[in-house]
Amino acid sequence: MSDEPMTLDQLYGAIERHLQVHLLGVHTVAAWPDIKDHIPLPAVFLEMSEFEPGTDIGTGETTLVCKFEARIIVDSILADPERQAVQLATQLAVLLRAQTWGLEVECAAFVRAVQDWTKPELDGYIVWLVEWDQTIYLGVEDWPFPEEKPSMLKLNLEAFPDTDSPVGPP
Repeated sequence: MSDEPMTLDQLYGAIERHLQVHLLGVHTVAAWPDIKDHIPLPAVFLEMSEFEPGTDIGTGETTLVCKFEARIIVDSILADPERQAVQLATQLAVLLRAQTWGLEVECAAFVRAVQDWTKPELDGYIVWLVEWDQTIYLGVEDWPFPEEKPSMLKLNLEAFPDTDSPVGPP
């Protein structure tokens, strides 16, 4: 274990860098990109879709079993876009074998690759989803968004006129 605990930003950065170098033909690799921008294709968009508790290893760090998703996006007007997308998906599946991204995490475990239609904003593109599990160890996490101002939760209490509870009926 290193002196400094790993952060999620370090993990995302390591995955992005590794895929950018090793996925030949991909122009963009980004974790949660702002798709309002013009993004060169083919692209790989990364997300952590879920995590569960892992086995405590006794170091004081929190063990998480993370579910990662990589969406491979290919322009549908190019020649043979389906084949390009499948080729990139298989390249990624191969890259996941025993992958730690150069960090102190467990090896990635490939789960599946399927054609994906779950993101309406990507309609019109050929999209393949590659999923893998990876166990990571996190120490104390800092809030990486200090410039964010607090927002408000507004409840419509008039929808619950017969209750004294501020959040609604029991």
